[in-house]
Amino acid sequence: MQNIRLYVDKNRISPYAMSVYVALKEKGLDFQEIVVDLDQQQQKSAAYQAICPSAKVPCLIVDNFSLFESWAITEYLEDAFPAPNYPALYPKEIYARAKCRAIQALVKTDFMQIRQQMPSDSVFHLAKMSIPLTASITEEIQRLVNVAEYMLEDIWLTEHWSIADFDLAFMLHRLLSHQVKLPVKIIEYVERNFKCASVQAWLAEHEKAKTLI
Repeated sequence: MQNIRLYVDKNRISPYAMSVYVALKEKGLDFQEIVVDLDQQQQKSAAYQAICPSAKVPCLIVDNFSLFESWAITEYLEDAFPAPNYPALYPKEIYARAKCRAIQALVKTDFMQIRQQMPSDSVFHLAKMSIPLTASITEEIQRLVNVAEYMLEDIWLTEHWSIADFDLAFMLHRLLSHQVKLPVKIIEYVERNFKCASVQAWLAEHEKAKTLI
């Protein structure tokens, strides 16, 4: 079995690290987690940059191969540990897979105002809070909701769950955490994703990390 190590943020609030963690869990792979203290700038240390030149999390190391950027990592995991020997992270059908890639590209590179004004740590807070919604962020929120409503099928983005479902659900959860009113179908979609065992495992680790802060 290959030696797999995943570098994640110590506070466990990075949606990108969480996405890779969820992917590894869904694949059923054994891996070692190594935490990086971003508050202490450990990601900028020479030791970390020697294995992860992007100086970010997550970083995945499989034997002597290292890779950064969550989207690239999940694509790699799908290729390196393919179905049917391992559960699939992406649909096999070409159009469905392209759809998932489009969603991942969008939520990982777009919606800057949502990401800045509704930071990822808000997803993990029990106490909900609202923020004043300017015209520009309201427009961005509506665009995100429009994308979700257009792309969602009955339950998931495609016939079966994919890692793109988690990435979209996390972005939508930012809105829920700030009391943005959403269609029932969207709320149920977010809740369905966050009930996945792989997501619950990260949330449990996040709770443990809180006691160490």
